[in-house]
Amino acid sequence: MKTLTLGLTLLASAAPAQQMLSTASPIPDGAETRFCYYEGMAYSEDAFVVLFGDNTVTSTVGTREEHLMRCARRDDGSLHWKPQSTFQVSK
Repeated sequence: MKTLTLGLTLLASAAPAQQMLSTASPIPDGAETRFCYYEGMAYSEDAFVVLFGDNTVTSTVGTREEHLMRCARRDDGSLHWKPQSTFQVSK
């Protein structure tokens, strides 16, 4: 009988712990004020990334665009990607 009681106790205590893990966020509260996010990576303030993309508006235009973005702070304290410049390169 002791074994049965112990088994039921373990099952009962495991359920709330599993529920807490499934609802926990991998991003801590307030992270948007400390980092900019792109492609699953976190970047600090004043970090730069270059975004590449093909112009697919028409099949006759063959240009590639490159956007230089900087992680900048807004007035409310949060961080966001701010465009710095755009380049168009013909193929």
